[in-house]
Amino acid sequence: MAQAWIVLEKTNSATLMGLVNATPGIAIIAISLLGGALADRTERWQLLWRTKLVIASMALLTGVLLTTGVFEWWHLIPISLITGSMFALHNPTSQVFVMDVVGRERLVSASSLNTGISMTATIAGPTIGAALLLMGFDTAFYVLTGLYAFSALMIFRVRTRSVPVASGRNILSEIREGVGYAYRTPLIRALLVVGTGALFMGMNQPAIPVKVRDVLGLGETGYGIMLGLSGVGSLIGAFTLFALTKYIRKGYLLIFSLLLFNLSIGIFAVAPNVVISGIAMLMMGLAFSAWMISVPVLLQTTASEMMRGRVMSLYFMTVLTHQLGWLIGGAGIEAFGIQTTLFISIAGALTVGLTPFMLTPALRKAR
Repeated sequence: MAQAWIVLEKTNSATLMGLVNATPGIAIIAISLLGGALADRTERWQLLWRTKLVIASMALLTGVLLTTGVFEWWHLIPISLITGSMFALHNPTSQVFVMDVVGRERLVSASSLNTGISMTATIAGPTIGAALLLMGFDTAFYVLTGLYAFSALMIFRVRTRSVPVASGRNILSEIREGVGYAYRTPLIRALLVVGTGALFMGMNQPAIPVKVRDVLGLGETGYGIMLGLSGVGSLIGAFTLFALTKYIRKGYLLIFSLLLFNLSIGIFAVAPNVVISGIAMLMMGLAFSAWMISVPVLLQTTASEMMRGRVMSLYFMTVLTHQLGWLIGGAGIEAFGIQTTLFISIAGALTVGLTPFMLTPALRKAR
C-alpha cells in the first residue's frame, strides 16, 4: 500500500507505480526455482527466519531514506529487487513448512486459518497504514520493519524442524528434475497454468488507487478502507472454508473463485460511487481467498514429499506474475483508461483460468 501511494504521489504516473510494484515479482519469478530446490535440500526453519530479517532491513532502509530526505522513487527498485529475492526463497519454504508443522490431513484447515489471520491483518493494515501515511511515509516503513522483525523472531521460536533431503547432485539438476516432474503430472501442470492467470488478475491492482484518487475523489484513508473491505471479504471466505472444508470439492471451489473474482472486477470497473466500489472490493477479497487456499493446497497434497518445495516454487513463479500485472495494468490505464484495462484483464483471466478445467478431468474432480 505504502509503496504504491508514495510512487503515485511523487510521479503521478500509473506506469511507474506499476513498475515499482512489479519489481519484487520479477525477482521472485527469476529465482523462485532456486528457492524451491533449497526448500527441499536445506533446513527450512533456518531459511525462513533469516530471509525475514533481510526483508525487515530493506523496510528499515526505506524508512531511513525517507527520514533523511534523500529518497527518490527509483530507490524502491533495487530495494524491491532484494526484497523480492528474499521472498523467492521464503515463499515456497514457508508453504512446505506448514505441512511439516500440521501434517497433510490438517493442511486445508491450517491454510484457511492462516489466510484468515493474514486477512485480519489485511483489514486492519490498510486502515492503520492510511493513518501512518498521514503521519509520514517513513513512519509506515518503520512500523513495517518492526512487524517483519517480530515475524522473524516468531519463526525462530518454532520448534518444528524439517529433515533436508540428502542429495549429492548439482542443484541445477534438481531444479530440472522438479520442472520435469510438474510437467508430467497432469493435475500439477493444470494448476500451474491456472496460476499464470494471476498476471491478468494483477492488472486490476493499479486501478484501485487510481480510481480511489481520481474517480472517487478520496485520499489515503479512502484507499485504506477499500483495501480493508477486500480483507473483510477474504476473512469471510477463509473462515467459511475452515468450517466447511470436509464438504467442499476444491476443483469446484476454484471455478467458483475464478468466476466471482472476475465478476467483482467488472463491477468495480463500472462502479459509479464509493458504495458499489466497496461491495466489489468485498467480493474480490472473498474470491481471492478461495483461490489462494485451493490452488496451493491441491499442489501440496498432489506432489510427492521429495518434490513439494520445487512444485511450490513453480507455483510462486506463476502466481507472482500477479505483480507483473501491476506494470501492464498501470501502462494500460494510462493508454486506455481504467474500464478498458479492467475488461481486458477479465477476458485474459477467464481464458487462461478456465481452459485447464476443460482439458484436465483430474482438475474438475479434485477434492
